[in-house]
Amino acid sequence: MDQKELFSQIVKKITSKYSIKSKIIPTFRYIENGKSLYLLIKYKRKTEYNVFQSIDLYFSIVLDEKFPDSLPYVRALSSFSFPSLNDNSNLYQNITIFKDSNIASKKNDPFVIIEDIVLGIPLFIENIKLNEEKKKFYYYGEYSLDEIYDINDFFSGKNLEFYRVNQIIKKNSFKKYIILNDVYFLLFDPVPDSNNYAKLIFISDILLLKDNSIEDNNEKTVKFEWKNDKNEVIKMCFKFEQKYDDFIKGKIAKISKLINTYNIKINNSSDSSNALNTINNNLNINYNTKGFQISKSFQYDLIEA
Repeated sequence: MDQKELFSQIVKKITSKYSIKSKIIPTFRYIENGKSLYLLIKYKRKTEYNVFQSIDLYFSIVLDEKFPDSLPYVRALSSFSFPSLNDNSNLYQNITIFKDSNIASKKNDPFVIIEDIVLGIPLFIENIKLNEEKKKFYYYGEYSLDEIYDINDFFSGKNLEFYRVNQIIKKNSFKKYIILNDVYFLLFDPVPDSNNYAKLIFISDILLLKDNSIEDNNEKTVKFEWKNDKNEVIKMCFKFEQKYDDFIKGKIAKISKLINTYNIKINNSSDSSNALNTINNNLNINYNTKGFQISKSFQYDLIEA
């Protein structure tokens, strides 16, 4: 069976089984772009499938040409929670965690993979709602280091901020992109000869970010530093093409909302190995982020110290 026929069968099965009468999926959009399949799913307001009763919730499922050997990419297209998940992150792993099924058996029936997502999303939405009510922080999205992203896909999220920068490494300047979502600082390396695509090379919790601006030949240069609970330190140096003040305002606003919503306390002592604590451990048993991660392809010896 070729890929086009496989995708056609998936669309036929999913639309016939979950029709408009089910209230789960009244709308599907099938777009063949190269060899990829895009499904738009709508969970209607005021139904048992959507505990956020006041708005319709939209999600997309994207399957590439390697499917079912590759996993789907599931995005939230609606902003309905905090932190917002409308940030181009992949929700597949957290959605399917509610479905106890075997990956190997799924590959024998690609439809089951899609069905698990369709049936897992209402449970996923319910879990988000419960955590919000309990003021319990958890970030559900996933980003993959060294993956190539279409930067345009980030612009649909109202909670995202985008900056063009030049990273200074041993007095040389290298073009980079920075994106801030509600929780993470994302650093991208542009793909040569492409205005839209970039590789993710670094990701960090914004609460771990320290920045100091310095003047260099009348241009503002910013030195960033990250230090996690393992005393691992990363330092980088940037010049912003846009106003650096806009970045600072955006970062401060996001951090303030994060710590106020979830009662997170930042310890300002010199020992930053314990930088993140919670005021109420009953409300915040874990602050579930991944600290920072850096691509294996990143050249450590060139990082500005």
